[in-house]
Amino acid sequence: MKFLILSSVLFSSLFFADDDADRKVSELSVAELKQIVRMIVEESIEQCTVSGTMEGRAKLNLAVEGEVVARMTCEFKS
Repeated sequence: MKFLILSSVLFSSLFFADDDADRKVSELSVAELKQIVRMIVEESIEQCTVSGTMEGRAKLNLAVEGEVVARMTCEFKS
């Protein structure tokens, strides 16, 4: 996952349809970098499923007390 994010940031020109194809990562604004990372994470999570169990109780005030054991499985097609 870290490799995917890093490689996508390094090749960030693929995410921009600008005429400026020689733009470097160091020239990106914080907002642009944040948007790239957000897009990568959202696209990655779309390919994941979460399954698990929970033991505990939910109080009347909707506070949940207990333990959650979950597994996130992601299948990326290359």
